[in-house]
Amino acid sequence: MKQNLSKLGTALFSQENRLKTFYILAFAPFPLLTYFYLSWPFSLAIPMYSFILLIIKKDKLFSQRQANSIQKPLGILSMVASFFVYYLVAPTFPSAAFYGGVNYAVYILGLFLWFFDIHALREAFSPIFLIVATTSSQIISDALEPFFSPYLPYVTSVFLGILRSIGMRVTTDASNPKILVLHTSQGALSTLFVWACVGFASLFTFTIILVIILSEVPASLKTKTLWSIIGIVGTIFVNIIRVVTIFLAHYFYGYEVGGWIHYLIGYVLFIAWITIFLYAFSKRQAISTRLKLFHSNT
Repeated sequence: MKQNLSKLGTALFSQENRLKTFYILAFAPFPLLTYFYLSWPFSLAIPMYSFILLIIKKDKLFSQRQANSIQKPLGILSMVASFFVYYLVAPTFPSAAFYGGVNYAVYILGLFLWFFDIHALREAFSPIFLIVATTSSQIISDALEPFFSPYLPYVTSVFLGILRSIGMRVTTDASNPKILVLHTSQGALSTLFVWACVGFASLFTFTIILVIILSEVPASLKTKTLWSIIGIVGTIFVNIIRVVTIFLAHYFYGYEVGGWIHYLIGYVLFIAWITIFLYAFSKRQAISTRLKLFHSNT
């Protein structure tokens, strides 16, 4: 039995199979993640993007030395411990899934410790930071809410002007300036504008993704600054579209359809926007690289 296990280990971690073994193990938790986020599948987007980052880093990772005999058990222990992170998180955050983004971050950390020399953790920083930072966006949003809630009436006034400019009959409630009253053909519909409507969580998540992307890409400070501004302004604009779309759904189709749109539209628009942004940025980088090669050859 011991001999068979030794042969299996040698086969899995041989030079030609080590790459495949690493990525198979990195992807292995996704069925568990999928199970716990089945009712909220968009939550899988960030862990999946982190896995893609690991694939992008393939050449850098496998130029690293293998972990030493002391480090490997620590890595395996971290991977096993990732399945029990829930019991540390649940007392503070009861809504946490048994196996969520933080679990996956601990798992990836353990996988790095098992496979690579400690210096390879530099390459692990981006995917782990991305997962941890984005999964904490709601916590940070909740912490900021008491400080920014007093300014919500001003935000409500902005959307009041936008909705009126596109022909909707809208007023604010006399008793609460954060309530928009939609005067529809079926009667008045009151909608409370709360902190979650502002879209801070999506802006924070996009900013984290932006930091990771720009830290990984060899571009000038001017280019990074310009694309950061484009990304953040674009995210704010997408949030405005999201809120206006929800109000339009309420106005023309009622609360039932509006609620369904409310549930989906933020994730759909956010994923669409980040896909467009990443495609545009990658095209820009590809063109810039070709131009540099052309000038260096002439």
